[in-house]
Amino acid sequence: MINLLPPTIKEEMRYSRYNALLVHYLTLSVGIGIVAIATLIGGRYYLDGRVSATERQIADTQTTIDQQGQLQADAKKISSRIASIEAIQKNQAHFSQLLIDLSNSMPKGTVISSIGLTGDDKKPVKLTVFALDYNSAVAFRDSIVQSKRVSGADIQLIQANTDSKYTVEITFGFNKGEAR
Repeated sequence: MINLLPPTIKEEMRYSRYNALLVHYLTLSVGIGIVAIATLIGGRYYLDGRVSATERQIADTQTTIDQQGQLQADAKKISSRIASIEAIQKNQAHFSQLLIDLSNSMPKGTVISSIGLTGDDKKPVKLTVFALDYNSAVAFRDSIVQSKRVSGADIQLIQANTDSKYTVEITFGFNKGEAR
């Protein structure tokens, strides 16, 4: 095809194509810019929402940690109280062991009437015993002294009752560490 157009029109057509191409690229650039701006704004809103949700989650976790800290402090207090109770229980006299020792060493003709505490540091236990005769009353004191737990025993009272039986009061103490 032979182009017989004058050169000015040819030049205008060439610039017209350049303008059309420029308008096309400009429209494309504006569209890409709008999409980019929309993406940035949308990303900003999304990230702001994520940040606020994460901050709420951090606040909730911190509240839980604070509650756990209080719970841990309470648990430590309870643990120390339990340790104190265990220490007290270890150091207390266990009268069940004393009763077993007494029952193993009681002479015939004697019966324990009562067991009490005297309040004395050296001989804190007081026994009241009924015996059939004087010799079994004295033998009861001697049998207590034979126990590995007892450090010493003293007869405080031997009294003859009206029915020919004897009431005996004996106080005794424990060897160190044997009352547990």
